[in-house]
Amino acid sequence: MSACGVLIILAVAAGWFFWLPAFRPALLAGEAYGIDVSAYQGRIDWQRVAGQHVSFAYIKASEGGDFVDRRFAANWSGASRAGVPHGAYHFLALQAGPGAGQELPAGRPGAAG
Repeated sequence: MSACGVLIILAVAAGWFFWLPAFRPALLAGEAYGIDVSAYQGRIDWQRVAGQHVSFAYIKASEGGDFVDRRFAANWSGASRAGVPHGAYHFLALQAGPGAGQELPAGRPGAAG
């Protein structure tokens, strides 16, 4: 492979890993930027999120019938402290079968008891 080919590959890779993750399309009237977070994203710097003009966050609370997202409490309080409006969601996979996951795990927003 020529040096020119290597440079092209490096330029494309740099764009993919550095520019693309920060890309945001322009907003139209009435639109807002929001994020969906869970333990998968790891520790979130909510002050930084607030500084990036994120208007709201959906925070994963639970999944299925018994899984509670391990970062839910930290994400919930972090968003609150940073002033980011937020709500919780329950993830339900239809493959789980009839009735599975219809009850939220105890201690989550909207859970009975």
